[in-house]
Amino acid sequence: MLRYILHRVGQTLVVVLGVTVIIFFVLRVMPGDPVQLMFGEGDDANLGESRLRYEQQLGLDQPLPVQYVRFLGEIGRGEFGNSIVRGGEPVIEMVARALPITVELSLFALFIALAIAIPVAILSALKQNTLWDRGGTAFALIGVSMPSFWQGLMLIVFLAVWVPIFPVSGVMDPRMSIVRITGMPLTDALLSGNWEAAWSVFRHMVLPALTLGTGISGQFVRVLRSSLLEVKHQDFIDAFRARGLGEPTIVRHMLHNALPTTAVIVGMRVGALLSGTIVIETVFAYPGMGLLLITAINARDFPVVQGVVVLLTVLVILSNLAADIIHGVLDPRIKLSGGRGASA
Repeated sequence: MLRYILHRVGQTLVVVLGVTVIIFFVLRVMPGDPVQLMFGEGDDANLGESRLRYEQQLGLDQPLPVQYVRFLGEIGRGEFGNSIVRGGEPVIEMVARALPITVELSLFALFIALAIAIPVAILSALKQNTLWDRGGTAFALIGVSMPSFWQGLMLIVFLAVWVPIFPVSGVMDPRMSIVRITGMPLTDALLSGNWEAAWSVFRHMVLPALTLGTGISGQFVRVLRSSLLEVKHQDFIDAFRARGLGEPTIVRHMLHNALPTTAVIVGMRVGALLSGTIVIETVFAYPGMGLLLITAINARDFPVVQGVVVLLTVLVILSNLAADIIHGVLDPRIKLSGGRGASA
């Protein structure tokens, strides 16, 4: 197990290095100069000198290889530089505010997805080839194929415009405040006993979390249904039925044997949720990592874009690693190895 983890950590470092190369040079070849966007157009001599001094201050006048080595040095020190647009604010502080919000939204969305997928998949597997099964399959197909941004817009129309139940933007009512403990608004409101703020945060979180959760629940239904059907026709299930065990007990044994494959998919989707919030947070103006990234791209704020992309990449890789380890723990037939010869 330790050898496998070390092997995956080495792979992670290689992938992160590749991501830094790609994002660094892609940002530099994109049209648009962040300093010019800040100072605007003009031929004034003083304005040109100010631009030049600011570029020197940011190190943007250095050759690209020098800038890249400097960027790697900042990552090695646990830093990501300072924002070009936001008055030199450290990127790590901006990420520290946005990341907990995205994590909490992703966990809420994951809870919604599992709450929908598990009963639908169980019902589809137990009622195979019936109307229930076809309905569950159709739901999974719709969930997989529906664009998340379109679903978010439809939820806004139905549940915020036509029937004004939920707010459409922000993380809570701007008139309220929460004592920062973990950085996750709902968690902090509950920990501090601020129930009014907790209710406001919950209402603001429902629509984006519902959009994310229903989108991935279709994938969970497909995977879990297939795993349950495979287990359902095993001999030990027939033996349990012959012994007169109740249906809830049999379903519990089916779920236990179907968990390894499902756990891998859930772990992979956790990482995808963190990165997939980019579109949803933009649609709902939810101030997490996704909105921070889009804002930084529009402003050509290179350090912020680089920092957010690198951190999201690391989180996705770590979630996949955790899923593989959980798979090995749940299924003793899986042997985790760091080199060749890994078998399943």
